[in-house]
Amino acid sequence: MTVLDSNFIIDILRDKGVSEITVDMIDDPKTTIINVFELYFGARLSVKQEENISNINTLLKSIKIIDFDRYAAAKAADIHAKLKNAGKYIDILDVLVAGIVIVNNEELVTRNLDHFRRIPGLRCTSWQPGDYGR
Repeated sequence: MTVLDSNFIIDILRDKGVSEITVDMIDDPKTTIINVFELYFGARLSVKQEENISNINTLLKSIKIIDFDRYAAAKAADIHAKLKNAGKYIDILDVLVAGIVIVNNEELVTRNLDHFRRIPGLRCTSWQPGDYGR
């Protein structure tokens, strides 16, 4: 039950920092529709737009994409309000990802543990050496 954050997928696409062993350890990989947006947006800002979009399309064929629905919207709104009231800022796209992950009872694999650990109830782990399972 693993949801891959954009930074994990980008590192796969760039063949950087993610070993085949790490990828093989992930059973039933998923990502969110928000992460898909982030991937395509990054590709559109890149120099090699068409190549990057093609690579994204190919990779996404092997990953289940979890949609943003009203339950995720309600959870994300709750998360965002609590963080704002606590004076903690997190990018709204990450709040939306967290809402999707939490309501689908998944775990987020991300490089950005310090950032996502601000979100109560979100299970997350890192794939980077020395971080995995933290």
